[in-house]
Amino acid sequence: MVKGFILLKKLFYMLFVISITFTSLNAAAYKGQALFQKMCLDCHGKALEFVIAKDTPEWTKLMEDKGSPLLLIHVKSSEAEESWKYFKGKRFPKHVRHYKDFFLEYAADTGNIPACD
Repeated sequence: MVKGFILLKKLFYMLFVISITFTSLNAAAYKGQALFQKMCLDCHGKALEFVIAKDTPEWTKLMEDKGSPLLLIHVKSSEAEESWKYFKGKRFPKHVRHYKDFFLEYAADTGNIPACD
């Protein structure tokens, strides 16, 4: 009886940890969407239209190496001059994982649609 209770307690703990992990992983996609709306909306327009322009492999390639390819696109473009300070500063590296989660969650080949755009 005591062994069963201990096993049940361990199972409950494992399920709790797994649910928190999935919740926090999913939350990063929402953080990425919020960051996109705050930092990128003026230049790129609606998040949905921007994100579905590429599929998962394309977004993966742009976000590899802590977003270096995406950073280079912006830094090399004179049209993106307003964003250079952001991309060259300390904030972009902190935000990369959220952008990546957002882009991969709603890429064209996923069929997912952001709740609010």
